[in-house]
Amino acid sequence: RAASRTRGGPAVTAGWKLVNGTLVRELAMRDFDEAFRLIARIGTEAEDHLRRPDVCIFEFNRVRIVVRNPQHGGVTEAERRLAAKVDAVVADFESAR
Repeated sequence: RAASRTRGGPAVTAGWKLVNGTLVRELAMRDFDEAFRLIARIGTEAEDHLRRPDVCIFEFNRVRIVVRNPQHGGVTEAERRLAAKVDAVVADFESAR
């Protein structure tokens, strides 16, 4: 995947945007059920990394993931690692289609 630099920090994979000190990714899933299952898998990864991303389903099948660390003023290496894990979960879903 292509990567972009974020304000002197490590690269962020394609699909993520840096918005007001947060990493944001939006995805279109096949239906509500698939979106719900994706959020459940993301929740498991977040717990394993002791992180709490904001996740929501909107417009029936779209998922928005917001990763940030308010205690450290935005995005740290830990949030970047979680974003990479989210990318792996998304890749699993895409390969299963």
